[in-house]
Amino acid sequence: MLGEPFFQQARAWLLLVLTAVLAACSGGGSGGSSSVASSSGPSGQPVFSVNFVPLTPKVRPQQFTSAQFCPPFMEFGSPSVSVDFLCRTGFAVGHNPEARTPAWVIERLGISSINGGIERTDNFRADPDLLLGRRAELEDYVGSGFDRGHMAPAGDLTWSLQAMTESFYLSNIAPQNPSLNRGAWAKLEEEVRKWVIERNDLIVITGPIFGVGSTVIGASPVRVPVAFYKVIFDPFRREAIGFVYPNVPPASSNIADYQVPVEQIEAVTGMTFISAKQ
Repeated sequence: MLGEPFFQQARAWLLLVLTAVLAACSGGGSGGSSSVASSSGPSGQPVFSVNFVPLTPKVRPQQFTSAQFCPPFMEFGSPSVSVDFLCRTGFAVGHNPEARTPAWVIERLGISSINGGIERTDNFRADPDLLLGRRAELEDYVGSGFDRGHMAPAGDLTWSLQAMTESFYLSNIAPQNPSLNRGAWAKLEEEVRKWVIERNDLIVITGPIFGVGSTVIGASPVRVPVAFYKVIFDPFRREAIGFVYPNVPPASSNIADYQVPVEQIEAVTGMTFISAKQ
């Protein structure tokens, strides 16, 4: 049974995440303002709905490895290299075998990525390319009270039946609060698809954030995140934006309330999201 020290640690970690969110929303850090812009400017050119901020990839050759070759998703390196790496049709996965969830999932989205006609399959299953004991099983989620939350959302993968199918492997899934998954988080995913239409080419990196002594579900067991991050990078304009959503029923569905500087997300997760080889 989990004792009071665990819950104190969990609350402290959640407070840290929420503090970062509030600091970002007040305009602190390098994440820029979170104000909403109009849909078009005086010249008729689009004015983007949130304020991406400049991000110049730092040269980090250590974030690139031949073992993690999966174009076009890995052009800006691996957020972390100590993972079970999976190259999928529509995304790349760095899988955490200790948590039995992704550490990160990278998509590269263009206009064609979001305009397909493939319907959602809902065929959740264990990833056949991961070994027993290093992956989540369907039974882990049964009766857990958590949704099987996509990191690369099925709505981004309507262009390919294979990509859609692979999105339901549990290697792309983490335990997510149902109200969050079906509400504010789904709204963020929809907003990202709007930004793809505005910007034409985006790198999207998504994953869980764990606290010290995070709770678990199932026999595997699967760790339950205290929060989720999403980092979006425009490779043409060299601009980025980041978000952190606590894994609880959301108090707001306004994406601006969850905007966090990318650097803060890197500090909390210990990962490096956008790098240059040289």
